Amino acid sequence: MTRTVVAYTDGACSGNPGPGAWAYRLEWPDGRAEEAAGADALTTNNREELKAVREALRGVRRRIGTDAGWRILVRTDSLGAINWLTRRWKRNANLDLFPEIDPLVDGRVTFEHVRGHAGDPGNERVDALAVAAIRRLLEGTEPATG
Repeated sequence: MTRTVVAYTDGACSGNPGPGAWAYRLEWPDGRAEEAAGADALTTNNREELKAVREALRGVRRRIGTDAGWRILVRTDSLGAINWLTRRWKRNANLDLFPEIDPLVDGRVTFEHVRGHAGDPGNERVDALAVAAIRRLLEGTEPATG
């Protein structure tokens, strides 16, 4: 029996480069959801988009490991993240992140583009989580995760 977890991911920046954050939301078939976000004092939106995918896939792997009965659908508004991770586009920046992400993108992972700020509840939620992480960083109530 194949089961699917949906991973919504988003990255945001206040200035580009500037303070930024990543966020993810995992929606499991049993109705449970897991969310996380982290911020960085000086980053770019593309870097945070990639980190959001990395952290979401790490979160999924903590629960399912290498179980071949799972599918992972990553829903993101970043065409860049999709095209770099599926190798449709040449990678020329953030090269330090790919060795951490590539092993997580196996045959169980598919990507789906969603329009940002278009009312998709999962996408809106991760956007709000990322923006809130930036706000907390700027207020000094959240440490930078790097």
